[in-house]
Amino acid sequence: MPDELQPAEDLVVKAKADRAATRNIFGRIILFFKQVLAELRKVTRPTYKELVSFTGVVLAFVIVVMAILSGMDFVFYNLVTFTFTPTN
Repeated sequence: MPDELQPAEDLVVKAKADRAATRNIFGRIILFFKQVLAELRKVTRPTYKELVSFTGVVLAFVIVVMAILSGMDFVFYNLVTFTFTPTN
């Protein structure tokens, strides 16, 4: 397993020490936020080029799905209208 997927040893040791030192609810909440911030420091942010690329992919996917659903809605509307409209 790659090293980046395993938690850092010092973080685990520090978390266990903090957990042993803080037993009440407020201490656990503070410990939780400390650990969240420690994990957020490890996050790599996308570059501007990656961000634009990912945004384009998402927007294209949404437009395709929207077109498919609109087409299905139009077909079902016409089918229901044709089926249930009385003819004189």
